[in-house]
Amino acid sequence: MKKLMAVLAAVMFLCSSCFYSGSGIDSLLHPPRLNDEQNDIWLALRRTLQSETIKLVYPQKGENRSAIMLQNLDGEPSDEAIVFFQPTTTSTTSAPLRMNVLDKVDGQWQSMHDIVLEGTQVEDVTVLNVGTGVPLLAMGLSYAGEGGSSLLKVIGFEDGLLSTHFSQYYQAKLLADLTGSGRDDCLLIQSREAEQGLGAKATFFRWGEEEYTEAASVTMNPEISRYDSLSAGYLRNGVQAVYLDCYKGTDLMTTEILAIMASEEKASLANLTYDSETMTSFAIDRPAGVRCYDLSHDGVIEVPGQRVMPGYKDGEAGSIYLTDWYHYTANGFERQLSAYVSSSYGYLLQFPEKWVGRTSVKLTTQQNELLFYEHKFGKDPVKAELLYFKVDSRKNWEAKKANSEYELIATRGQLVYLAKIPKNDSPLRITIAQVKEYFSQMV
Repeated sequence: MKKLMAVLAAVMFLCSSCFYSGSGIDSLLHPPRLNDEQNDIWLALRRTLQSETIKLVYPQKGENRSAIMLQNLDGEPSDEAIVFFQPTTTSTTSAPLRMNVLDKVDGQWQSMHDIVLEGTQVEDVTVLNVGTGVPLLAMGLSYAGEGGSSLLKVIGFEDGLLSTHFSQYYQAKLLADLTGSGRDDCLLIQSREAEQGLGAKATFFRWGEEEYTEAASVTMNPEISRYDSLSAGYLRNGVQAVYLDCYKGTDLMTTEILAIMASEEKASLANLTYDSETMTSFAIDRPAGVRCYDLSHDGVIEVPGQRVMPGYKDGEAGSIYLTDWYHYTANGFERQLSAYVSSSYGYLLQFPEKWVGRTSVKLTTQQNELLFYEHKFGKDPVKAELLYFKVDSRKNWEAKKANSEYELIATRGQLVYLAKIPKNDSPLRITIAQVKEYFSQMV
């Protein structure tokens, strides 16, 4: 239970009755300082270009966030250096985005390739394994053309030459081994051709002899306005699947699920949550910011949905929501667990099953305190008080100011999480030990 809750807490920072803008962390990030090796590479590039005015370009997301990467690209013992940059300019037009590849010759870094990249920014960089023993470099590039789509460019190095193995526009992408072949596949969400109708299609590409080739495609729900994130996983029956978190408009999210069936000879792609023939959707919609995740790390991904707690109205200001997590099965979506999450104060509390549908939450008059209570309809909705949960400062806790009736559940820096169980004979009553079991901090 604690392991599951720790995983759930780590991914649920946005899944709360409290609203989070999502802009705070990124706004605090700054480009990291170069280490000695990267600084040597940077100086070598400036000497090559004979320029003091070069701006490093940092990938915006993904695992590789450095503007200067070290990676073996040709199978030789030593690594090459990849630098993403822009020459600075005084003109009104922006300088082109460029990539330079350097290698060590007699202990000194020297430029081997310098190419102009289509696009205005590096979205992400992925090192691909296609089973040849030599990796490929996949770059997602922000691109103003093709209806505002991004551009995926896959390059490799052969006999000292740089080659482009794949170039496609996309709205969203997933690069991973999606078939268990040991080679990285490519799934792209792409705009449909005008004659094919509105919306997007998912296209599955697999590695051939020297390039990625299209193996299967399927129509996506035309109600989707944009795709947020794609996750590779499985269905509960073991079928490989891709879970796509996406938006309907600006305030509503849903998850489309694609099943992938593949052999050495052929592959197929099926949309489990949208039937293009009947134009029917079979997905769970929820407020923006709630994403699917593999809670128990078993490969089977859970899909979130939200519902208002008893006594609140959906969409009304101040309403508090419970987050339900589902598995997609042959019988549709089946709920696995439910939880209350506070993003503002970094904690999560899973609901015991006997609470679901019978327990609600409200703010008290005390600062940073919630009351979990057995709900009844009427003017006084509190049938029985079940749990007071409070976040306070460590200083106040150590001084016992206004906290003498509480028990310590956990600490986090200068914050403490406190709980108090009222005395009553409600069948929904839980113990402090159970609170500690159901509680988890969020990373």
